Amino acid sequence: KNTRVATVVLAALALVTAALVPGFAAAKSSGKTLQLKSVGGTTLKLDSGTATALTGLGVSVAPIKPAKAGSKGITFPITGGKVNSKTLAGNIKHSGGLRFSAGSTIVDLKNFTINIDKNPDLVATVGTARVSILTLDLSKLKNSSKGKNIRLSGVEGSLTQAAADALNASFGTTAFTKGLVLGTATVNAKVK
Repeated sequence: KNTRVATVVLAALALVTAALVPGFAAAKSSGKTLQLKSVGGTTLKLDSGTATALTGLGVSVAPIKPAKAGSKGITFPITGGKVNSKTLAGNIKHSGGLRFSAGSTIVDLKNFTINIDKNPDLVATVGTARVSILTLDLSKLKNSSKGKNIRLSGVEGSLTQAAADALNASFGTTAFTKGLVLGTATVNAKVK
């Protein structure tokens, strides 16, 4: 269950980044910088196949506070960020994270930032480094934003090569591969 939740969280974060770019572009056309409030969150729903694979490897995933697991996935609180109202270029910052563990081996991914640019991705703090862990696919993005409430869904998050290599090295496996879909994300944010 924890593994499934963690996978969902990573996927959701990736999806959020993907969803924000097209969503804001449709909602605004002035090209102004929109500041995001420190409210709302991004929810990651784990891909069922990935969750099963993690369980088979004996790897469990759990949220790092203040992230919380729920029936819809793992939700990471939004702490701020800014995006362009026309292109959605910018970033969305989050607190909390995910802990991958197997026996005494622990890998913490914390303080996610969704970067919206030519190559949308999700960056996390791993140890003392900032690492791109997910690429975001915006091709199935759904935008149901209204007014200052931003809601984006349907964004797929897939492991980067760097993330796959780090997880394989940590857990002594070759099961993590570039492009492995972790899940889908939904972003619920508010503009100041």
